[in-house]
Amino acid sequence: MLDDSWFILNNCSLISKQFFNVIKERSKLVIQFKQKFTEKRVELFMKSQFRNRIINLKVFRYLLDSFEKLKFISDMKRLTSLDISFNQIGVQGVKFISGMKQLTSLDISFNQASDEGAKYISEMKQLTSLGISKNLIGDEGAKYISEMKQLTSLNLYYNEICDEGAKYISEMEQLTSLDISSNLIDVEGVKFIKEMKQLTSLNIYYNGIGVEGAKYISEMKQLTSLNITNNEIGDEGAKYISEMKQLISLIISRNQIGDEGAKYICEMEQLTSLNISGNEIGDEGAKYISDMKQLTSLDISFQSSW
Repeated sequence: MLDDSWFILNNCSLISKQFFNVIKERSKLVIQFKQKFTEKRVELFMKSQFRNRIINLKVFRYLLDSFEKLKFISDMKRLTSLDISFNQIGVQGVKFISGMKQLTSLDISFNQASDEGAKYISEMKQLTSLGISKNLIGDEGAKYISEMKQLTSLNLYYNEICDEGAKYISEMEQLTSLDISSNLIDVEGVKFIKEMKQLTSLNIYYNGIGVEGAKYISEMKQLTSLNITNNEIGDEGAKYISEMKQLISLIISRNQIGDEGAKYICEMEQLTSLNISGNEIGDEGAKYISDMKQLTSLDISFQSSW
């Protein structure tokens, strides 16, 4: 990882010509822009002989404040991975980025894309990984995104997606990783999600799915990683989740789980990572959890009974 990207791009050619040509032909650069895009920096960048060796780019938050700055990113013809989250580029900016047909990975979270922006993104048929968190795309936007049949990883955190949107997303049969946390999905939506038999990783944090929703989730026997934080599942829901013997990573925080629920969870002998913080576990429940000798990572902090 190169920390001072501006310096590297504009000064690394000051070496022997032979060595320079080798680097120019073989290098694949992973770049992070952390400093403000001044007019001078953009000008120097456009002249850099390494511009088309960049394959992975992250632009830190609130640096893209004009259309011109988006344009110079689109000139990176070998770019395959782009992270411009937290830059508030809006629908027109999203439309412009959607023209980058060589991208395979895109994170455009927190950019005010809306459902209209989601429509533009859905045209990027080469993407396999997409982060579109907190863009308020709603069910209509979820419908557009569901048309991206090539995606294997999708992050839809905080988008006001309801059960109808969950139905659209459940039709994405190629997805293996889905984050649909902090939306408006209830039990009916979970019924659709549980049919996604190809998923191995699911984050359904903060959706209020309750005990019945936990029961449906427990039927997803292919999952190895699950985040079901803040869904009011209680001890009964914990019992259902404990039946998922294939899970190796579980986050089950803030779910009103007590000692009884802890007893169920301690029976998950395959778990290596467990976060059960923010519940109602007492000394007895803590003893159950302490018997899980196979764990390599454990968070049991902030219990209301302590």
